[in-house]
Amino acid sequence: MDKETVTYSFVKKLWETPFSEEGLEKAKYGLVDYIASSYAGKEDTGVTKLIRMARLEGGHPLAPVLFHPMKVSPSQSALINGFMGHALDYDDVHIEVRGHPSSVILPALLALCDAGMTGRRLLEAYIIGVEAMARIAQALSSEHYEKGFHNTSTAGVLAATLAGAYFKSYTVEEACSALGLAATQASGLRVHFGTETKPLHAGLAASSAVRSLLLTDADFQSNQTSLDGKLGFFNVFGQGWNHARQWLLQDNGHTLRIVTPGLWFKLYPFCSGAYYGLDALEKIGPIPFPQIRDIEFIFTHNSDAALINQRPDNGEEGRFSIEYIAALILSGQGLNPDDFQRVPIREEIRAYMQKMKRSRVFEVPDNVKYTQVIVTLKNGEKVSEIGDCPKGSPDHPVTEAELLDKFNRIVKGPRASDILEIILSLDELEDARELTRHLSEAAYE
Repeated sequence: MDKETVTYSFVKKLWETPFSEEGLEKAKYGLVDYIASSYAGKEDTGVTKLIRMARLEGGHPLAPVLFHPMKVSPSQSALINGFMGHALDYDDVHIEVRGHPSSVILPALLALCDAGMTGRRLLEAYIIGVEAMARIAQALSSEHYEKGFHNTSTAGVLAATLAGAYFKSYTVEEACSALGLAATQASGLRVHFGTETKPLHAGLAASSAVRSLLLTDADFQSNQTSLDGKLGFFNVFGQGWNHARQWLLQDNGHTLRIVTPGLWFKLYPFCSGAYYGLDALEKIGPIPFPQIRDIEFIFTHNSDAALINQRPDNGEEGRFSIEYIAALILSGQGLNPDDFQRVPIREEIRAYMQKMKRSRVFEVPDNVKYTQVIVTLKNGEKVSEIGDCPKGSPDHPVTEAELLDKFNRIVKGPRASDILEIILSLDELEDARELTRHLSEAAYE
């Protein structure tokens, strides 16, 4: 194949990634968070539906369903575990991705662990996936997301495929073939936010990545320059392959995207787009309803694009509503994970939301992001705060201790400590199947 194409040059650059001990440590904590988020979502009704479908379809039981006493085919495993990790929107995001890397990349890799790779190889492949997903999302530009695509799915299927290709020691040429198969399966619309189909995007992308690799193993033919030209991925989904080139091939020296800016870990199960508003609201605190005349949220640019539900009907839709989150804070009720399930929203919370409106400012630099909350009281007084450095974001990261606390609060059972120990020493593990074995056996306890 032509080695001057963007597709080939991009994959070759990824295959030459300079791994660091810091990067490997960051990858371990990304895996810790993904496992915790998956455990939290393991009983979600969507998981039950997907397991039922897998049983109806049948297939060779080769790969695990996390925290459930069964094995399924690799593509089914990636589908269910991808959904599970993203079911509650509790999983990590990456600010450059504008989406959720780990719940796409890691389910694909865990589904491939029957290959018997080392734990270090799994971590390196995960790092490759995060690097690829950030570069692809930036190459697509914010226009792709704001038009209505879900980066977790569209950029995610390519990134997870590349991670899996590295994990399986593909040559650059083989990876380019797999990438072509992945690119033609890219999909996912943000119109589904607040429904089960939103986390399904992560599962579908992970499953499509596994399928792309299996097809490549079967010598299925595809275009090896799928990112290039007027019919290529970036011309169809983005602003052209020439625009994409600079982002895909950007020289960052030895900096890894999993380190800088790093993964954004969540302490609450709702969209990270609301965390800037939460940062402001926590400074304001509760205000009795009778004292409030109106409440305004001011967003920079279109930074509320993911918060599509201004008047949600239930807590699941409320994961994508700054209005719902603000009502919980201002009413004094606070944030309870149960409030983000498919439960009806109480009338007193709806009353707060009826007083709210949004606006946007565009006269700020592109790299400036904040949410301002202005509460106007009936006596004319205004209470105003700006959220520009929310907990979990690159400038205010969740600490390792806080992340371990999240894991320990969520993951239960006698095998929980063993799972954590294996993850934190994964780079020393000779066979990554040891991790999936513990994750499978935990379901029987």
